[in-house]
Amino acid sequence: MRHLLSTKVLSKEQVEQLESAGWMVVQYDAISIEMQQTPIEPGDQTLIFTSKNAVKAFLRSFPKEDFSGIRCLCVGSRAVGMLRERGCTVLEEAPTAEYLARLIQKGYAKDSFIYYCGDRRLDRIPDALDRLGVQWKEAINYKTILNQKAFNREFEAVLFFSPSGVESFTRNNNIQGAMGYCIGETTAEALRKHTNRIIIAKTPTIEGLIAEVVAETNLLNH
Repeated sequence: MRHLLSTKVLSKEQVEQLESAGWMVVQYDAISIEMQQTPIEPGDQTLIFTSKNAVKAFLRSFPKEDFSGIRCLCVGSRAVGMLRERGCTVLEEAPTAEYLARLIQKGYAKDSFIYYCGDRRLDRIPDALDRLGVQWKEAINYKTILNQKAFNREFEAVLFFSPSGVESFTRNNNIQGAMGYCIGETTAEALRKHTNRIIIAKTPTIEGLIAEVVAETNLLNH
């Protein structure tokens, strides 16, 4: 029996998918999210979100607001869905922050922005906005806490869902010969500091990552 570690607690159905493919699953939450009161109201600026946690914190901070007419640029279909449910107009839906940064540079040189994000956000969006020379503000509305845990054993596969999850795991563990499955390129970039044995999900969702594991497992079994 091969052993797989997920750095995020999965649903029962997701675990069963992996078990059906022949994996013994160990799981924990490598990070925790602490929501903060959103410090800046949206006003008439274009809003940027690169994570569903930033969207959740934003919507919780203004529970009674009708956001009809609010313009947003967003990463991830789930985050987009939450914004649209509250009336926001999503101008761009991007698969990654890097892709969204390129869209901003190409088509939004006349806008001003608020970037809602976590305390461990990467520099892709700020760098793009600075290069454009536009007005923008940063609004940190959630914190990422690393839940460090040591595993005195080896795994054949480890699932990673964020750069912070990679950092949390590798502070106390060596990935050694395991295959690192990453939800997206940004997560893979963080993992490349520790291994070159990486597979990236074709669709940057939990379901997409699990599908990648199952597909690769089926290939190995034949």
